Amino acid sequence: MALAIDRPLVTAFVLSRLVVLLAAVAAEYLLARNPLLTSGDAAPLLRSLTSWDGMYYLGIARDGYHAAAVSGAYHDYAFAPLYPMLVRVLSAPWPGFAGLVAVVVSNVAFLAALGLLVRLGEPYLGRRRARLAAMILAFFPFAAVFSMAYTESLFLALSLAAFLAAERGSRGWAGVFLALATLARLQGVVLFVPLGLLILARDGWRPHLSLAWLALGPIAAAGFLAYANGVAGSSTAFLDAQTAWGRAGIGGAAEASGSLAAGFNSPLAVYQGSLLLTLCGALFLLVYVRPDRIPLAYALVPVLYIGAELSSGLLEAVGRITMLAFPYAWILARRSSGFRRSWSLLSVALLALVSALYFAGFYVP
Repeated sequence: MALAIDRPLVTAFVLSRLVVLLAAVAAEYLLARNPLLTSGDAAPLLRSLTSWDGMYYLGIARDGYHAAAVSGAYHDYAFAPLYPMLVRVLSAPWPGFAGLVAVVVSNVAFLAALGLLVRLGEPYLGRRRARLAAMILAFFPFAAVFSMAYTESLFLALSLAAFLAAERGSRGWAGVFLALATLARLQGVVLFVPLGLLILARDGWRPHLSLAWLALGPIAAAGFLAYANGVAGSSTAFLDAQTAWGRAGIGGAAEASGSLAAGFNSPLAVYQGSLLLTLCGALFLLVYVRPDRIPLAYALVPVLYIGAELSSGLLEAVGRITMLAFPYAWILARRSSGFRRSWSLLSVALLALVSALYFAGFYVP
C-alpha cells in the first residue's frame, strides 16, 4: 500500500512538529507547570510528550496490565493494548528509552497517516487538494497529540489503511486493519458501519461473503474486553474502569468535574467554552458534506465519532475526536483560498497555544 509522501508533505510534517516541540520547550522552561501533571518519562521534552495519558501507556509498555488500580481508582486496562504493546516490543533492547521509542512511534505513524490520507483523498479531491487536506491536519489546533505518547497516530494510520484497502477491494486487509485500529483505540469498532457501506456500495448493494472480514473489528474488541475482564477477575472490569475514569458510552470522554480538568483550568468556564466551540465548529462543517459530494461512508465517520462523544454526555476529548474524523480535513481543503489562508494562520497559532497548555498541564488532550 504505497504512501503518497512527497517533499511538501514532509515539510509540513516537520514544521508542524517543530511548533509542537517549541511549545514543549516553552511549557518546560518558560511557563509555570501544573504540579499535579504526571509524565511517563522525566527527560527534557519527553516530560511533556509523555504527559497525561502517556504515563499509563508507558506503564503498560513497561509492565503490562495490572489487576489493581495504578493511580488512585484508575485502572490501566481502560486503555487499548496495541500501541503500548508495540512500544514494548520496539523498546525491548533499550527498556530505559521506552519514552523516546513511544514518541518516535507516534511521529512515524503520523507521517504514514498523512501519506495515507493523501492517497485516500486523491480520487475525491485530486492530488493537490488531498495533500492540502493532510497539511491542514498536520497543523490542526489539537495535533500535538500526534507527537505524544498517545495511540491517536497509530489509530489514524490504521483507520485510513482500512478504508484504502476497502476502496481497492482488499476485503481481508480491510478487516485486519479494522481489527488493529480497534485494538489501538476501542472506539474504532464503529468504523465497521462506514466500511461496510463502502464495500456494499462497491458491490452494487448486494451483500457478498467477503463482507464478513469486517467482523474482525468487533471480534478484536470483544477479545480485548474479555482479556481485561480476565486480568481483573471481573465480568464488568472494563466498564468499571471506564466509570472510574468518569467515562460513559462509547465516546469515553472524561468528566470535567471529576478529572484533572476541574483543577487544572482557571477559569473553568474558558475551558468548557473552548470545548463547546470546537463541537459547534465540527457540527457546522457537516453542512458541507453534501455540496462537497463526500460519499456517505466517509460522511458517517465524523457523525459516528461525534455521536459517540455526545453519547457520553461529556466533551473533554472533542478535540481529538474532531481530528480523527479525517473527512473534516477534506472539507476544509475545499473551502475558498481566502478562508484557507485565514484558517492556516489561526490554526498554527492555536496549535502553539493549545500545545503549550497541554504540556504545562492546563488543558486536557
